[in-house]
This record gives sequence, structure tokens and C-alpha cells, in this order.
Amino acid sequence: MTRRWPAPGHPAILRTSGVRLAALGAAVAAMGAVIVFVVIYYGTLGSLRQTLDASVTNEIGEILPQGTATPSAEAAGAIRAALAEKPFRIFYALAGPNGAALAGNLRLPLPAPGWHTLDAPHAGGFAPGVTELRVLVIRLRDGASLLVGVDGTMIHRLNALIRRSFLIGFGLTLSLGLVAGIGFGRKALARVNAVSLASREIMAGDLSRRIPLAGTGDEFDRLAETVNAMLDRMQHLMENLGAVGNDIAHDLRSPLARLRETLELAQRDPDPAAAGDAIAEAIAQVDGALALCGAILRLAQIETGARRASFSDIDLSDLLDRLVETYETVAEEAGHNLVAHVPRSLSIRGDAQLLNQMFANLIENAMTHAGEAARIALVAVAAAAGVVVRLEDDGPGIAPEQRGAALRRFGRLDPARHRPGYGLGLPLSAAIAELHDAAFTLDAAAPGADRPGLAVTLVFPAGDASRPG
Repeated sequence: MTRRWPAPGHPAILRTSGVRLAALGAAVAAMGAVIVFVVIYYGTLGSLRQTLDASVTNEIGEILPQGTATPSAEAAGAIRAALAEKPFRIFYALAGPNGAALAGNLRLPLPAPGWHTLDAPHAGGFAPGVTELRVLVIRLRDGASLLVGVDGTMIHRLNALIRRSFLIGFGLTLSLGLVAGIGFGRKALARVNAVSLASREIMAGDLSRRIPLAGTGDEFDRLAETVNAMLDRMQHLMENLGAVGNDIAHDLRSPLARLRETLELAQRDPDPAAAGDAIAEAIAQVDGALALCGAILRLAQIETGARRASFSDIDLSDLLDRLVETYETVAEEAGHNLVAHVPRSLSIRGDAQLLNQMFANLIENAMTHAGEAARIALVAVAAAAGVVVRLEDDGPGIAPEQRGAALRRFGRLDPARHRPGYGLGLPLSAAIAELHDAAFTLDAAAPGADRPGLAVTLVFPAGDASRPG
């Protein structure tokens, strides 16, 4: 069975990533401290021990000029001569084959030949202040044993000092790491609790609630900003959903009511010719309802971003020229004047079919709502920000406080809905612009005039804004 640390019943702060990361950091720092301790411990003590061993080796070389072949009597004389010079904390012991002391200033049973570190007996030190000896014992050929040692108390004290310092440093490292981890964990837990509280309130239905920001600009703030932007979008969509439901019902009710009335009249009229006219009228009403459903589906598809996969390099100049050429005659027949200024070599990435639909919607919207004998101008230009396309008319325009409603699905500035259309032209165009990462704005073409007109400005992002002609 997989076990979790800490157990679910433990304090929540111990389960935070901040505490775990701090604990991991403290563990890594502790491992580093151990490595440093080992290097310092063995490097320092090893160097000091080598120095002491060299001193012992030199002393033995003077006492045993012939090595182990030196007679024990000659070695005893050399020891007495060395002691006469009162050496500083150097100790000698020479014992015969039977263990009897022959010479030296140290009285103790000699250990086996080789290097040894001897601790002072419990009764006292080897000499005042000497608690440890570093010695070498050599067996002579005549059976005698020679011990030469130097004061190793410094090694003992340094060993204790290094160990104590390491334990203190190790403890402080772990303590500070854990304290910092708990502090960071408490702060992170407070932020998470605030997010959880806001999320629960949002799930309870308060769509205006937002994730609080600490103002530090850290990853929590960046995540909160992203989530808040998502919540803004969700709130906007939910508000639109409620309004769209009412608008769809209102827009479908009229054609369905007319359809029912037409069919009911046809049922009552026995004249076959009247029945044919009723069927034609019914088909027209059904086509209108299907067109509304198709527009809703196209808008939903565009807003999902699924059409990005079909993006390619588009010659925007050629696309706009063909649209203007198509609509010039239509505008002239309706009594309008459509003019255009589109330079060569404008290029963007996008979906040609959607772009064509967007600009056609905007031109048709201007011809429908700008009034009689309107002047409509389409201007495109390559700028530092990208490609800018602006469509203006000299009609009544849209008041600033109504522009938001005009961009909402089924947003109709005519409450009585006497004008043709379903209020999807501008929202559909805005959705296509958003799909292409283009800024879409509405403003007055001539601010302050009696007929300020409407100006729709699209700014496509910079990139391959133009190409050689």
C-alpha cells in the first residue's frame, strides 16, 4: 500500500509544496555540510597527523642509526642523551625482551609494533596537559622494543572542535531550513486557502468573485491574473447566454408564428393556387429560421478557434479588391457610394473564407444601417502595429453607450426589431477578428457631427504585413 507523507491527519501546512521544497533544500544543504565536514575533517587531521608522524620518524632515525639492527644498549644511550636535552613533549620507552624497562621517560606496557594513538590513563595524563600520544613501536633484532611518541593532544582537541562545529552548523542549517519552509508553507497555504474560498464562492453562483492578488507579482499573482481573466470571460459568456436565450426565442417566435399562420390559412383555403403560395411562404419562413441557426453555429465554431488549423498566407489586398468590386454595383443600385483605397502587397495569415465573410458583413451592415445615399469608405494601410483596415460611413452611427450591445449576440439597437436581420453581423465579425488576433473597435467616423457615422477599425497583428508586389 502506498503511504503518503505526512499522513492525511497531520497539519495541512506539512503537506504544502513550500514545506516539502524547504525540507528538500535543507536536506541538500545538510548533505553539502556533511561533504564539507568530511573534507575539512580528514584534510586537516590527516595533515596534522602526517606532521606528527614525520617528527616521530625523525626521532627514531636518530635513536636507531642502524635501524632495527641497532643494539638495545646503544639505543638506550641515545635515549638518555636525547632526554638530557629536555625535548618538548617527546616521549621514549625502551623495554628488553622480557618487558623490563631499559630507558625512557614513559612507563607503560608497550603495544604491538606499528603506529598507535594512545589515550592517557584515567589516573592522569602522560605529562601536564598531554592527554593523547601519537606513537610508533619498533621491535629490534635483539628482541627489545622501542616506543617513540609525540604529543597528540592537539589532534584530539581539533577533532572535538571540528565535530562540535559541524553538529552546531548542521543543526542550524536544518533548523533554519525547516523554519523557512514552515514560514513559506504558511504563506503559500494562506494564498491557496484564499483561492479555495474564492473558488467555492464562484461555484456557489457568485460569478463576480475574483481570486485576490497579493501585489508581489510572483507566480501566484500571475496564475491569479490568468484565472481572473478566464472568470471575466466566463462571466461575460454566461451573461450573454442568458440574453441570447431570450433573443433567440424572440427572433424565432416571429417566423414560426407567421409560418403557423400561413399554414393555417392554406388549410382553410381550398384553392390549389393559394396552397402553392402558402407552401412557398412557409419555405421562406423555414429558410429564415435555418439561416438563424446556421449563423449561430458558425459563430460558435469561430469562437472555439477550430478554424485556426486552416490558416494560410492571405493576399489581403486582392481579397478586399474583389469584395469592393462585387459590392460597388450593389451599393450603387441601393443609392450608396462605395469607395476604397487599398494599396498593393498587403498580406496577413488567416482563413480567406472567414475574412471574406467578415468584410462582407461589415459592408452590408453599413449599407443597411447608414441610411439613404450613404457614403461608405474602405481604407487599408500597413502600419507599425500591423495591417489596419477601416470601414467608415456617414450614417447616424452608434452611440458610445450602445456599442457594447451592438457587439452582443442578437444585440438589436431597434427594440421593436422592425429592421431585417438577427443582430449577428457585428458579433460574427468581431468573433472572426478575435480568431485572427485582430483588434476590433467601433467609434464615430466624424465625432461631433449631426451624423457622426460609424467607423469599424481592425488592426491585424504585425508580422508578414506586406510582401513585394
